[in-house]
Order: sequence, then C-alpha cells, then structure tokens
Amino acid sequence: MELGVATVMTAGTVYFLHPLAARLGLIDHPGDRRKIHLNSVATIGGLAIFVGLFLAALLHLVQNQPPADLAYGLFGAIILVLVGALDDRFNLGYKVCLFAQAGAALILVLGAGVQLRVLGDLFGFGPVGLGWLTVPISVFAVVGLINAFNMIDGIDGLAGSLALIALISVLLELPGHAGTMLFLIPVIVATLLPYLAINLELPGFKRHKIFLADAGSMLLGYLVVWALINATQTPSGISPVAALWLVAIPLMDTFAVMGRRLRKGRSPFTADHHHLHHLLIRISGSPRKALAIITCARLRFCNYASNCTSHRTQRIRVILSSTRHLPLLHRLTITFAVLSPALKTHARAAVISATV
Repeated sequence: MELGVATVMTAGTVYFLHPLAARLGLIDHPGDRRKIHLNSVATIGGLAIFVGLFLAALLHLVQNQPPADLAYGLFGAIILVLVGALDDRFNLGYKVCLFAQAGAALILVLGAGVQLRVLGDLFGFGPVGLGWLTVPISVFAVVGLINAFNMIDGIDGLAGSLALIALISVLLELPGHAGTMLFLIPVIVATLLPYLAINLELPGFKRHKIFLADAGSMLLGYLVVWALINATQTPSGISPVAALWLVAIPLMDTFAVMGRRLRKGRSPFTADHHHLHHLLIRISGSPRKALAIITCARLRFCNYASNCTSHRTQRIRVILSSTRHLPLLHRLTITFAVLSPALKTHARAAVISATV
C-alpha cells in the first residue's frame, strides 16, 4: 500500500503544484547560457518526490513500530528539501546549502546511526575499521554525495536515473534482515518513476514538464548515500568497494569538475558547462543521447559492483575485482578533466546555439 501512496502522491503533487509554480517563484528560466532548455520549467520535482516519500513513510510509521533511524533520516531530508526549495526560489548561495547539508548529515549520522564504521576487507588482512574517524568520515561522505548528485543534475532524467539504478542495485543485494532499507528503497523507487516519466516527457506525461532543482538533487544524493552506508554496514550486505562503483559516475564528474576549477583559481562551487553531460552533449549532439551513454556506462559499473559484492564472491575475487578496475576509474576521471579545456571553443558555441 505504501508503494501506491508514494507513486500517486508524487504524481498528484506535480499536478497540484505545477499551476502554482510561477506564483511561488519555483521556475527555472532559460536565460543562463549554461542551460540547454528553451522554455521555463517548474522546479517542483524534488518537492513532489519528498511528498510522496514522506506520506508513504508516515503511513508506515502509523501501521508499524516506528524505527528511530527512519524518523531521524526523514528529519534530515526535511531540512534539505526546505533549504533546497528556498535556494531554488531565492538563490541562497552555496554556503547556506553546505551548512544545511552538514546539519542533515549530522542528524543522519548521529541521530539515525547511519555510520561508516568499517571499510571492508580492502587489503586481504581483515576488515578496516575507522575508529574515531567514523563520524567525520561519515559526515564527509554524506555531504560529498549530496553535492555530487547536485552537480550532475544537468540534463533531463540524469540524476533520477543514476539514483534509480543505484537504489535498485542495492535492493537486489540486500539480505532479508536489512530492516529500514527494505521498506525505504522500494518507496523511493516508487516516487522516482512518476518523476522520471514527467521529467522526460514520456507519452502521456508531456503537459507538466518539471525539474528536480536543488531541493530534489540534494534529496536524491542524501537518500542514495543513506542506502549505501546502511547496505555496506549490514551483515551480508554489499562491500564498500561495490558501493563506490554504484556512484562512480557522479563522483568522477564532481572530482574532475572541482579539480579543474581549483586549478584555474576559481571556487569549486562556481557553476560552468564542463560537466560530463555537457561534454557528451557536444560530442553526441543530443541530451537524450548523452543520457543514454551515461546510463549504459552506469549499468556497466553496476556489473563491477556486483563482482565486488562480498557475500557473492570469495575474498580474493573481491580484492582483485576492486583493484583491477581502479586504473579505468582513474583514466576516466583524468579524461573528463582533460577533455573540457580541449573542447572549450566548441562547447561555448554549442551552448550559445542551444539557448538562442
């Protein structure tokens, strides 16, 4: 029943808020040359996903024994969505958003107990524990992945598709005693399906175009990292190496873009048009083709993650599989960083022509 509530309420929120978006100021206008859409679009996708998720979770809490981690986790999500929506409306700036992300991360880590205590058997000599570094590294991981999803949300369906694939991959690997995640992940998936249908303007969903905006992209990053940390710290769950592969694309894109900005003496939070999806649009000539390429690469990385899953493989296979593909990950990151300056002239022409 919770899945039906999540799906219906997400779609219903879109249809309810869409006519009010302009009055609320939740509209993304195509004035910035970095933007590739030609018409104004309502930025209510994140609000719709959250409403569907929250009402389904509320129904679950009423019908069952309320788990503390779910309540604390939802409280952190409320903070992110509220600050994200205000940022979408008033452009609060990255410092306010970082402060909200850190607050939500602390609530998730300290309140819900979602912590990276063990990094798995990385070197073949037993599990690597973090000890006193558990809380700071956990908070850093949460804030980092929130920003990674926020930065990669640049074309229709991208952040939503990456989150959907990651969450389904985690769900398929979870043991039967995984608790909160066995409820939460299907509900998140149920909210993402109507959002993606409307965002991608699939047949039957072409009248209410929406974007995730900051509220939605930060929420998805938060939900994905919540699921990944829980899954890696659950007995018989997935290995931390597998978790990295499940979010490899947003992480690589973030490292490459932020590194390039710092190298040029700019703030790492300054927006530009040198993300992976921008490069692939220039190469392929179409946002949909870029989405297809990234999604196919993402599915390939899921295969790597599956090979690294500890309860499905022997220890030696985990180590070999995780180390064998690290050079590939490194080369891809360097390639993203190097391609952008090389394509700078073509990029500028492509973006300008797309917004004229």
